[in-house]
Amino acid sequence: MKISIVAATGKIGRNIVQQALLKGHDVTAIVRSDKDLPAELKGAKVAVAALEKASLAQVLRGQDAVISAYGPTPEATAALSDTARTLIAAVREAGLRRLVVVGGAGSLEVAPGVQLVDIPEFPAAYKTVALAHRQALAIYRAASDIDWTFFSPAAEIGPGETRGHYRTGEKNLLVDGEGKSRISYGDYALAVVAEVEQPRYVQAVATASY
Repeated sequence: MKISIVAATGKIGRNIVQQALLKGHDVTAIVRSDKDLPAELKGAKVAVAALEKASLAQVLRGQDAVISAYGPTPEATAALSDTARTLIAAVREAGLRRLVVVGGAGSLEVAPGVQLVDIPEFPAAYKTVALAHRQALAIYRAASDIDWTFFSPAAEIGPGETRGHYRTGEKNLLVDGEGKSRISYGDYALAVVAEVEQPRYVQAVATASY
């Protein structure tokens, strides 16, 4: 498949590029600058493009799917909604339908109708970003003509072994036998690539966890 990855140099983005390459896909890494690229991008085509409709659409034409690993700094969380609108517009302009977006665990439900971000124990340091992800999700949900997936990682995601196995689910926070919700960057990236290859959660919130 021809897969483009937006924000390909970040911790999650570079892992998605690497796993997509290992699966044999034709990968285009969309970056803001082609200087000091991480090693994980070796083997991918590199396209320098701004997060702007015309620039993105030009890169996305002829692709089978686009994955956005965009994540703002805590000071720029409003950009999540702007980026959602830009991605949707660019996908439409390019004639694509498939869009997989790296979401936030705060948008996952811990009880019917109760999202993780709404519980009292949710860390205050992450709340602004989590609420911004929820606002962006509402924008994707309104895009009924796009085959989008809002793919939230586990509550804890970080470096670690790529085990090659994980669980996926729709909208609900997944926890292991110890009550932990966690996954490595590598296994989360594998789950995202698998969703592009064989869509299971179209126009839905998905997650992956051990």
